[in-house]
Amino acid sequence: MPSPVLRKTKTGSMILLGLALIFALVFIVGFALPYLSWNPARFGPYWPKRGWLLMHICGGIVGILAGPVAIWLGIRRQRMAVHRALGFTYLASMGLSSLAALYLAIHTDVSWVFGMGLSGLAVAWFVTTGLAWMAIRRRLITQHQEWMIRSYVVTFGFVNFRWFAGVLQAAGVGALPDQLAAASWFCWSIPLLITEAVLQGQKIRNASLRAQP
Repeated sequence: MPSPVLRKTKTGSMILLGLALIFALVFIVGFALPYLSWNPARFGPYWPKRGWLLMHICGGIVGILAGPVAIWLGIRRQRMAVHRALGFTYLASMGLSSLAALYLAIHTDVSWVFGMGLSGLAVAWFVTTGLAWMAIRRRLITQHQEWMIRSYVVTFGFVNFRWFAGVLQAAGVGALPDQLAAASWFCWSIPLLITEAVLQGQKIRNASLRAQP
């Protein structure tokens, strides 16, 4: 029978993944799907780069929906065939989406700070997802789960970007280029830092519990 600590951890993970999926669906319906209308006015300055933007959006939609389900099945060790299929789907979609994101970041018309922030996000995407794949190839289950969580936090950065930029715009903090530049950095770096603190904090707590007589 699972320990109370393990049951709490799994329950908390289920709640967080459920909330992430809800916010992802709101983001997709409100911000991502309208681009599929192929309306030049919707694309704005991205119209000349619409192919790259659509590759980024479509890959991101697949990954942001597949990620929570794959992570949950992996944590529960259930339906592992489905888990592996979703994992490969997530890996492929993130590869395409992050490649497009890197291109768009390098060729941005906003500012170099904004471009560097999104480039950092794309690199973090490659690194976290790549290490998750390397870990599972070596049957390092715990490390794989941790890196998949980090990867999905980075994936969720595009949802965070919209909310964070919207809050700055509503509050009237800075000019639009400054708002976008700030959002491009904070949307992934702060959540990734919090995630790392939680993961390492759990390890410290578990080690302390094991050390108790």
